[in-house]
Amino acid sequence: MVELGPADLAAYSAAALLLGFAGQRLAAVRSNRSDLIQRYACGFALCMGGALVTRAPGLVTATGPTGFGSELLLLIGDMMKVGAVSLLVLIALVLQARGSDPLAVRARLRRWTVPTVAVPLCLALLFCAAHPTHHGGQLMVTGWGRWLLVGYNLLFAGYSVGCLVVLGTVLVYQTRLAAGNNLLRTGLRLMTLAVVVGALWSLWALDDVAWLLAHGRQSDSEDTISNVLGALCTGLTVGGATATVWGGTRWGAGITAPARWLRARRRYTALEPLWSALHSAVPGIALGEGAGTGRRPALRDAEFALYRRIIEIRDGQLALRPFVHPEVAGWVSQAMGGQPHGALVEAATLAAALEAGRAGRRACGPTAPVACVTQPVPGPGTVDAEADWLIQVTEAFGGCAEVAEVRRRAVAELAGHE
Repeated sequence: MVELGPADLAAYSAAALLLGFAGQRLAAVRSNRSDLIQRYACGFALCMGGALVTRAPGLVTATGPTGFGSELLLLIGDMMKVGAVSLLVLIALVLQARGSDPLAVRARLRRWTVPTVAVPLCLALLFCAAHPTHHGGQLMVTGWGRWLLVGYNLLFAGYSVGCLVVLGTVLVYQTRLAAGNNLLRTGLRLMTLAVVVGALWSLWALDDVAWLLAHGRQSDSEDTISNVLGALCTGLTVGGATATVWGGTRWGAGITAPARWLRARRRYTALEPLWSALHSAVPGIALGEGAGTGRRPALRDAEFALYRRIIEIRDGQLALRPFVHPEVAGWVSQAMGGQPHGALVEAATLAAALEAGRAGRRACGPTAPVACVTQPVPGPGTVDAEADWLIQVTEAFGGCAEVAEVRRRAVAELAGHE
């Protein structure tokens, strides 16, 4: 009876998780046969799960100490991994081309079939030409076979990392687009982290290159570190791909709560400079106790504290309406020589209004409309979108040369009227 070690447990646990994920994706495919992403995700899970089982030390040992079984399992396992990462690129291409012409999408997918077929074929040729022999749990090569097997490992690692880079680039872009959907962003970030771990997992194969060059041999199965990285990558992948499902449940919300609290507290802190400037001019905007400058909220209270801080900032802006200079937008355009970003205009408007407020000089004419004080926030009307926008305003308020120029111009104009 073959004894299972930590590497086997990690490999089989990850494979079981992938098979369960494949079953879930298969059910989605049956309900929507035109969803290419679900099909490719199902294929990825089956290929990667099979690769983990095939390269597990326990199964390799069970094939016997001699014979071609171990060599064949190594080749089959690596072919499954190559198929899995190729499917990840197909997923990336479909994500990137959403909303495009379906015929154009199919053409891009067909073009990718060339490397999908060519790379496994090259790997198989290199492996067979190296003619490795099995001895004592290791594959042995001699002569030119050493360099052929080195080329095999380099091609395998390079192709895998290249595919993951393609997917990671698309995931980062998709995460930016999903600014108003916390669950989707959480899932995309988990999958991006899975890509990073997957790249490390693929690069770990390069440790075989060092042994090959030095001794002409490499292990016939995955070691513990490799299988742990594979299990971690699997958990992140499945967690990210199903975040929108489990994240909506009570226990899922409990799991993601600490991340939400930390994000809310970071945003709360990021808004401190703008809030402090407004609070100095309009102390009455502080709502209740615990709203003092420099005091960070407890983690559990961070989301409510952020919501309250946003309200306080907006109240301060409204209180400064009588001091808003009507020509600030034009000043900003002159200072930067082009059409300014809305957050920059809003920051400059506040800077000039604060200077006018300190001097006690109201703008000429009726009170400025709200639109002159605040710019329209892009995206959905959520607390997260509002916080992200005000963080941009805060950054411009404290570190933008155009805002500093508007502030200087406002001070000069106020001095000229004294």
